[in-house]
Amino acid sequence: MQCITYLSWDKKTLKFRYVKTAKPKSKAKFSRYVVTVARRITAQGVFVGNYHVEIRSQNLSGILSEIHRDAQGVSFPPVITLDEEELKLLYHARPALSDRLKEARDKKDEDLVFELVSLLEFTNEHFDRVTSDLRELPPNHITFDHLWTLFPPNTVVYTTDKLKQVKLIRAKSSFYKKHQDGSISFYLSVDYLDSDGRHVAYVWPQMIQINSFQGSIPIQQIQAYPLRLHPECESLRKSLALRGEKILSLHGRHFQEYKGHALQERPRQFQGDEEAIIAFNSHGRVMLDPVAYDMFYPNNKLTPVMDTPVTASNLTEEQKMLLNPVLYGFSLGDKIWGAFAVSQVGGINWNDTIIDSLVLDSERKDFIHALVRTHGHKEAGNEVFDDFVRDKGKGLIGLLSGPPGVGKTLTAEAVAEIAQRPLYTISSGELGDTPSSVQANLARVFELSETWNAVVLLDEADIFLSRRTDDNLSRNAVTSVFLRHLEYYGGILLLTTNRLTSLDEAFQSRIHFTFQYRDLSTEARLKIWKKFVEKAKAIGGLMLDLSDEEIIGLASLPLNGRQIKNCMGISQAVALTNKVPLGVSCIRLAASFVQSNWRDDGEEEVM
Repeated sequence: MQCITYLSWDKKTLKFRYVKTAKPKSKAKFSRYVVTVARRITAQGVFVGNYHVEIRSQNLSGILSEIHRDAQGVSFPPVITLDEEELKLLYHARPALSDRLKEARDKKDEDLVFELVSLLEFTNEHFDRVTSDLRELPPNHITFDHLWTLFPPNTVVYTTDKLKQVKLIRAKSSFYKKHQDGSISFYLSVDYLDSDGRHVAYVWPQMIQINSFQGSIPIQQIQAYPLRLHPECESLRKSLALRGEKILSLHGRHFQEYKGHALQERPRQFQGDEEAIIAFNSHGRVMLDPVAYDMFYPNNKLTPVMDTPVTASNLTEEQKMLLNPVLYGFSLGDKIWGAFAVSQVGGINWNDTIIDSLVLDSERKDFIHALVRTHGHKEAGNEVFDDFVRDKGKGLIGLLSGPPGVGKTLTAEAVAEIAQRPLYTISSGELGDTPSSVQANLARVFELSETWNAVVLLDEADIFLSRRTDDNLSRNAVTSVFLRHLEYYGGILLLTTNRLTSLDEAFQSRIHFTFQYRDLSTEARLKIWKKFVEKAKAIGGLMLDLSDEEIIGLASLPLNGRQIKNCMGISQAVALTNKVPLGVSCIRLAASFVQSNWRDDGEEEVM
C-alpha cells in the first residue's frame, strides 16, 4: 500500500514540510491463525471492555454460515468479526461443530480438524462459566440471565395464543434490554407461518417480552420455551402437523360454523393505551375471508404482515406445525371482523327442515323452495329465470311485510338454508340516513354479499321503501340511491317492513315476490309452542311437566313468535337454576313478564 504525503508544521524550523504517513502494520503475522481474540488492557494489566473475535478460516466461515443460515441479522463473510453478543452464536453452534469435527476426523481432514478443535476450545473456554452455572441448576430449570441459552436461531418454540390455543413459533434472535425504570426484560424475536388468503408466508418478526425474575424457575413456567422441552413433544408434533393440514385446507374463502371466543380489533377511537386486540364471544357462522378483511379494513392490527413467502403445497412437517392457528374473517351473527380459532371452526350443518317451522301454508312453502332453486339454476348457467325478471336486475328480491314476531326473519333464514348460502343481516340504521352514507354502505354490503354468494336480509327497510314526497328531498334521494342499487344487484335480497301500504310505486317493478304476514292465530301459536317444547326436551338436565291440554292453553296467550321464544328461554333458565321440572305455571309467569311492558292500559294480564 502506498504512503500518503501531507504538509506538517515543523516547530524547530518554523516551516511547513512534506511528511509521509507511516506504513500500516501488516496483519500477515495473524494470517496463519484460525481465530484471533483481542481485548483492551490497561497500563496495570487489567482487561477492560468486551472481546473482539475474528474467525479467519474460510472453512469455519462456511460451516457457521450453514449452521446459522437463517439467523436474523447475521452474515458470515470470509473473515468473521464477532462482538460479545454475537459470540453467543458460537455457543449455540457447539453441537453442530462437534458433529462436523467427527465427520472431519472420519475423513482424515487434518486441516479442518485443527480449525474445528481450535474454535471449539475457544468457545468452551469462553462460555465455561455459563455451562458451569447451567449444570448446577435443578433439572429443567433456568435463570433469567441464562434465558438466551434456550433459544438458538430457528428453535421451534412452544407458547399459547390469546385464544388459549397451542401456537408454535420460530426463534430468530434474542437480547436483553434495560428500561428507564431500571428493570430488565428479555426479548425474543420470532416468526411463524400465516396466510393472507393469497399466499402462505413467514410473517414479519414479532417480539415476545419476558420480564426478569429471581432465582431459577421451571422452564415450562415461562410463557415461551423450546418445544423439545415439552413433556408431550412427540405427540404434539403429530397433532399440530395435522392441524396445519386443516389450516391449509381453509386457505382462501370458506363458510364455516363457529362457536367460542374470537379476537377483534378494538375501535381505534377507544384504543388509547389499552390493548388494541380484545376477545369477543362468537356464536354462529363465519365467513373466512382474509382478502376481503384486508380490502375493506386495510392497516388493521389482526391480519398478518407477510415477509418471506413459501409454497403452500410443499410445506415440511415442521412448517405445517408453524402455521398460525387463527383464521381471519367475518362473524355474520355478530357482524364483526375478527380472528377465529381453527380449533372451533367446523363445517356447516344445513337445516333442511327449517322451512317446516314457518307458519305458512304448504303452497307458499313450495313457492319459496322453487323460487330459490330457480335462482340457483340461473347462476349455474340456466337463463330461464331471466325470462320473467324485469328491468336490469338479475337478482331475486322479496318483500316480507307484517308485525314483529310472525316469521319474517325465519323466512329469510329458511331461504338461506334452502340455498345453502350465508345469511348477511343488516338493519336500515347500519346503512345511514344520508344519500352519501347509503351509497357507500350499500356498495360495500352488496359487493361482499355477491363475493360470498350470500342472502341479504335488510331489516326494517321502511325508510328506503316509503313513498317519495315533494316535501322531503333528502329522503327522496336516499330512496333513489337504494333503487339504483337494486337494479344492478345479482343476488338474493329480502326486505322486511311493517307498513306495506306506504311502499313507493317504483319498487313494484323491482320486487319479485311479496309475503304479507298477519298476526298469529291461535292455531299458529299452538304450532310454535309445540316446536319449542320439543326443543326443550332435548336440553340436557331439563325435566318437563307439561300436558297437551296445558300447551293448548298456552296458545291462547296473545304472544308473537319471538315472545314465545323468549318465554321458553326465561322459564327454561329458571327451571334449570332451581333444579325443578319446567311446568305451565313457570311459563305463564315468564309470559306475564314478557307482556307486562307492552300491554295497553286497561288490558288484563293473562296468567
